[in-house]
Amino acid sequence: MKGKSLQREERIAIYCYIKSASIWGIEPYVVDIEADVSSGLPYFNMVGLLASEVREARERVRSAIKNIGETLPSGRITINLSPADRKKEGTAFDLPIAIALLCVMQRLDAKRFKDTLIVGELGLDGEIKKVRGILPIVAMAQNLGLKKCIIPYDNRQEGSVCDKVTLLAFQSLKELVDYYTEQPEGMSVNYLREVSLVSGKPDNLLQPERESEQDFLDICGQETVKRAIVVAVAGHHNLLMSGVPGVGKSMLASRIPDIMPPLSLEEKLEVSGIYSICGKLNASGLMEGRPFSAPHHTITTAALIGGGIIPVPGEITLAHRGVLFLDELPEFHQNVLDSLRQPLEEREVKLHRNKGSYIFPADCLLVAAMNPCKCGYYPDRNRCHCSEADVKRYQSRISGPLLDRIDMSIEVPRVKMEASSVLSTAQMREMVHRAVERQKDRNGGKNNSSLSIKELQNYCELDEESEDFIRQAYEKFEMSMRGYHKVLKIARTVADVEQSENININHLSEALTYRLMF
Repeated sequence: MKGKSLQREERIAIYCYIKSASIWGIEPYVVDIEADVSSGLPYFNMVGLLASEVREARERVRSAIKNIGETLPSGRITINLSPADRKKEGTAFDLPIAIALLCVMQRLDAKRFKDTLIVGELGLDGEIKKVRGILPIVAMAQNLGLKKCIIPYDNRQEGSVCDKVTLLAFQSLKELVDYYTEQPEGMSVNYLREVSLVSGKPDNLLQPERESEQDFLDICGQETVKRAIVVAVAGHHNLLMSGVPGVGKSMLASRIPDIMPPLSLEEKLEVSGIYSICGKLNASGLMEGRPFSAPHHTITTAALIGGGIIPVPGEITLAHRGVLFLDELPEFHQNVLDSLRQPLEEREVKLHRNKGSYIFPADCLLVAAMNPCKCGYYPDRNRCHCSEADVKRYQSRISGPLLDRIDMSIEVPRVKMEASSVLSTAQMREMVHRAVERQKDRNGGKNNSSLSIKELQNYCELDEESEDFIRQAYEKFEMSMRGYHKVLKIARTVADVEQSENININHLSEALTYRLMF
């Protein structure tokens, strides 16, 4: 009897582990799912510093396994998610936990998942549901040399961007079990149409950029503002537009991504990874154009720059490589606006928590719009009844240090009804393209707004007449050194737009008009 008891205990005590993954900030990392079944009273325990939605996986997995016709082993089940010192969030661990249990039950062969990374959420009926962050997770698996990834079928498009790892996409847990029990190891997976997908280079990588239905030609007049937009985009200079309601500030801003240089493949993957983590990636699986983010003025600081107990990206990170448009700028809470100082200066967001530090990319073009006063019609005294104190109070909602980080400002005037439009999106895009190419050749790939002081000395040499002009402007307008350097950078961009090798007084004069609004 004693020998039989020992044999029975050895048979019940079984261990298995499966590789899964999660996101920490915007960086993916590997999570080992360890499953152990031992003799004892029936009990299902999960450990590993788990958030509530991860602990709830116990019930989802239990029901999913039951509803595909399987029965959990009678004994003490322990699931550990390692590393245990990092908090796990999300529902992507459901599927690997279920597979680990099926391997422990000897329903599946654990050896076949040795070089496989698995993520997916389970429904109570065994359906495998879409999860966030598939693109960076699959890219990580590819970089680690893993051979396969098992993902939800609805995530197949974004996962297929990585072409050096075999991608298996299933719609349900039953399909997965049938696949691994009916197909011998090593057999081609091509025949599993609509159940699995072997990754290759997706078609959308080869498609040209989509043409926007919006065109700057639709905006009558405002040629001076369009010129300022070309300069801002060409040199990556932050821009503030001021004008009465209805003159086209929002229309102008919404068309800016269409004249920006197209994203490179590396930039597409970078931006797509961020949107995948936030669950906002489009159906094609890859971002094709520059992102455009326009949050409402009631946004919180955490929503704008990122935050939370385990920080997640904010709107400024979603605008990475694109445009962050802040309409009605003075209506934003002052603390929210002031939180932009460091990200605008360093092109990244740094958040610090007890569990670690997080760095989110924030290399975006800030475009802001505002009215000159609360009612919007100053200085037209026929329509504006705000006092001078009211106007100053309204404009002072934007702090001086933040305004100093906005390179360019321009007034958007009211136009006459018979005004015509000259510059089109195609023409403006061509002007930007030529200026950007000149910058790349001269600056080593950097845009003018990112030039260091030493680089300014090398690339922004002035003749004696221009030197005297900018020195007089510096004294007259009581400019700060930051403002002086920004004038030089903008003048360098104006010269690039004009295809001029040297900066002259005309370029400096235009640059000064973009800096002296306030």
